[in-house]
Amino acid sequence: MRYFYLILFTLTLNFAQAQIPAIDRCGYDQVLENLEKQYPGFRSAYDKAYIQSINGPRVLPRKLKIKDTTYFLDTIYTIPVVFHILYNNANENIQDSLIFNQLEVLNQDFSRLNPDTGNTRSIFKSRAGSTRFKFELATTDPSGNPTSGIVRKSTTLTNFNTSNDNIKFTAQGGDNVWNATKYLNVWVGDLQVPNQGSIVLGYAYPPYGHPFWPNSSWVANSNQGVVLHYQVVGRNNPRATGALATSKKGRVATHEFGHFFGLRHIWGDPIFTSGCSVDDYLYDTPNQGSRSNFICNFGANTCFDAKDDLPDMVENYMDYSSETCQNMFTRQQIQVMRSAIKDYRSSLPIKVEIVQRMRIFDTFVYNEVKIFARNTNQTAVVELTNEELLNTLTLDVYDAAGRAIFQNMPLKRNEEIISTIRFAPGVYVFQLRRADTKKPVKTEKLYINKS
Repeated sequence: MRYFYLILFTLTLNFAQAQIPAIDRCGYDQVLENLEKQYPGFRSAYDKAYIQSINGPRVLPRKLKIKDTTYFLDTIYTIPVVFHILYNNANENIQDSLIFNQLEVLNQDFSRLNPDTGNTRSIFKSRAGSTRFKFELATTDPSGNPTSGIVRKSTTLTNFNTSNDNIKFTAQGGDNVWNATKYLNVWVGDLQVPNQGSIVLGYAYPPYGHPFWPNSSWVANSNQGVVLHYQVVGRNNPRATGALATSKKGRVATHEFGHFFGLRHIWGDPIFTSGCSVDDYLYDTPNQGSRSNFICNFGANTCFDAKDDLPDMVENYMDYSSETCQNMFTRQQIQVMRSAIKDYRSSLPIKVEIVQRMRIFDTFVYNEVKIFARNTNQTAVVELTNEELLNTLTLDVYDAAGRAIFQNMPLKRNEEIISTIRFAPGVYVFQLRRADTKKPVKTEKLYINKS
């Protein structure tokens, strides 16, 4: 059994390289020790509940074929969000535009509509998917009055202490939670550790209600939500300079929302043992020895597995890699988050949208297929960014004279790679057909050369 012990999920940045004294990056070890003393057996109970949620009944498939029709159903969960902006000076009172584009980033990342999905390496493309979560600003406050979903409040505090959660309590200089059973609360403030040269970029508590957890424990409603450092909220926040420049794509929030819905760090957060001996209990995230420390090292392979050894999944939102290479959640991570909605966050007023789309006459779905040449390594690529299309299409390739190079090639992977090493230089026609009706649905002309 691999053990995982994590209480306060945090994402921190150390400024040792900027000639500021190195400190404990996270500080959750002390939090862990205190909570274990306060709630004996907490750690083993959480592990047990987490494993049960993964191995239990799967969430209903999100797409169901309706009998006797050509329609599919997509179920989308829409969740109301409120942002509490706590500021000590004008610079910390971030503008609405950053909050709006932060929501846009969240909605893209959780639906795999982010523009950088093509950067997912081939070995991991088939593992990526969409949660079908949608986030929107709350339109009604707890008293029933109209709201923008953004609360702004001046504070006398110059920074907030992550260990006592004072950002969440008005009496401690923060702002009280809006009913955590009705809203996903996001607090934004200055999370610098005074006099120590570090910043906590964000943190969140996993879902409360796991078996054996006391109702009065640290996961009470008043603690529920996500906390973000003001300099890394939104895409291209102008405050994210220097060492924070690797965290300006809005993905600190994506990472912390993942924790809110029950995800762990993919490297398992070892404390008292070596990294490769722990895990996040998910089979589709490769074993990883440690966090990626804000870099994109696609050559990293920190744990060797005798069978099916894979490199570190630096593309995953739940790593600490640079945001420029983060672009995916795995399918089992999605299962965990959807299970959290069903089992542990079911009190949220989640709006369920059923989107009906006719596939036979719908051509927009085929426009999501990318066909392109990689002439430098003499290959062509057909990328199915929409997972619904797997095993539904075949590929024909013709030369400029209309002669078939090959036909009826089934497309079974998210990224099919075709060798063009034997192709003579020239223009070739790549045509996709529906596997069932043989109807052409997309045609692309590519120029193949040897350079």
